[in-house]
Order: sequence, then structure tokens, then C-alpha cells
Amino acid sequence: MVLRVHIDTDCGVDDALALALMARSRQAVEVVSISAVFGNTYVDQAAANARGVLRLAGCGAEVYIGAGAGLAKRRVERMRPAHGVDGLNGAGFSQRWKLPELERGHSANFLAFAARRRITGLFLGPLTNLAKASLEDPAAFRDWRPTIVAGAFAVEGKAKGGADFNSWSDPEALQRTLEAGTMPRLMPLDVTHQVSITADDLAKGAVCCGSPLSQRLTKAAQAYIAFHQQVWGGEGCRPHDAVAAASLVAPELFTFEPARLRVIVDGERLGRVDRIDGAPNAEVCTGVDVAAVKRLILGGLFGWGAVEAA
Repeated sequence: MVLRVHIDTDCGVDDALALALMARSRQAVEVVSISAVFGNTYVDQAAANARGVLRLAGCGAEVYIGAGAGLAKRRVERMRPAHGVDGLNGAGFSQRWKLPELERGHSANFLAFAARRRITGLFLGPLTNLAKASLEDPAAFRDWRPTIVAGAFAVEGKAKGGADFNSWSDPEALQRTLEAGTMPRLMPLDVTHQVSITADDLAKGAVCCGSPLSQRLTKAAQAYIAFHQQVWGGEGCRPHDAVAAASLVAPELFTFEPARLRVIVDGERLGRVDRIDGAPNAEVCTGVDVAAVKRLILGGLFGWGAVEAA
């Protein structure tokens, strides 16, 4: 059975890898719709990037422009060292297409519609769009189980105070989601950090595949890989969002366990996610088949021949 998915993205490099993987995994996933949010780049550019990646991957899902700032209206960073101003390190897509806005005509009801129909949610950036939607129609999201990229426990994130970037960008949105009874499935840095893709992997895949999208993703990933080598060490990069996407394509490769979580919304530990005692309000990914997930990502992006070549 094909899984129908709505994706919310701040489309930077690892988001683009995740979108391409989802769009090309047609035997397992149907991308129904996309909403953009601020984060790795500003929201209009994130929407343009998402649309461009999907179109090159042969997916015609509609893309909506969502929140341009977090619930607390903190200053939005425009230059992310791993993603560049346009989110794809100079390989970003043109904004010549006028895309619809999530909050005009569709508003929160659009996400509520997806939740009520139990379309699976995949949230790759700050959770602002989801938090706003749950305020308007909280019943729609009760017991919904979207997969979200958030949390850093044993592995320290690179945002201030050690948080992961998504949680730090809008901690109030993540906390509101946990309080709303949404029951998200967290994909923390502890898991995504275990999967590494090298420049050689991407270069071999792009040569094998030869598509315009593959070439663009390889170009965008160069600075992303360099940043990860600088801050994390090792030869490659951590394709965080693509790992989260892989958990929908092949859930048998991942282990989740229930947990009660709390988000720090002020002070030096802003955005940190803590495990606390009490009834579970989320599930946390605690295990991953690293080798199989890497093969899945490269195979989805470039075709199975690229995996063998890599």
C-alpha cells in the first residue's frame, strides 16, 4: 500500500535530498502536498526550492508558502553556513512562479484536512506551521503521528546551547505540538548523525544517473559537506532530513520508543528537548540500520546502479 504524505520543509540541502528521495520512491510513497517554512533559508525561497526539486523529480504536488518567522517572532537568520543564502549553496531555484500562501484561502484548515484524512505528515523544519494549525483546529491533530526532525540528546546540536536547529528556531512551536496531543515521532540528531554520505558517493551517483536534479543536488551538497567536516569531522555529511524520509519509505529499518518530552523555551538551553517522567507525548527514534538506510537514500536518489557503484 502506497503511503500518502504531506511534507513541511525549510528546503535546504538535506531537505532537498529528502524531497527527491520521497518523490522518487513511488512504489512506497505518494507526495500529496508541500508547505514551506522559514529555517535553512527564508520561506519564499524554501518554497521555490521545494517546487524545483519536486518538478525535476517528476512530482507535481502543490507547494504552499507558510510561516516566515517563529511563534515568538525572534529574528530569522538569513545566512546558514551549511546552506547559503538561497538554501542550496547557489543552486537554489528561481522564485518566478507565484506560489499560493498557506494562510490565505487554505490557512490551518489545509493541514487539518491532511491530519483528519490521516495523510502522513513529515516535518523537516521548525514546527511553526503545525503549531499554528493546531491552535485553530486542535481536534484534527489529536493522536496524529507526524514524523518530525527534532531533538538532540546524547549528540549535541550546533545551535546555541546545544539544541538542534529546528527546535532552537521555534521551541514554542515544538512545545505546543507536544501539548496538543499530536504524538509526533521524533527523529533526533542521535539517529540522523549516524548516517554519513560522502562527496564521492554523490559524485558517483550523479555520473551514473546523469539527471539535471542529481547534478544540482551534488553541487548544492559541496558546501554542506565541507561544513559538516568542519563541525562534525569525518569524510562526509549527515543527511538528517533524508534519514527521516527514509523512515517512511522503509520503517522496518528504524526503532521507536514512547517518551515524555519537554522543550526548553528560554535561557541558555533554548530549544533543548529533555526526557521527563510521565505519560508519553511522543515517540523517539532510538535505532537505525545505518548501512541499509544509506543504501536506500543513494538508491532512491540515483537508482540502484549508483549504490553498487558507490
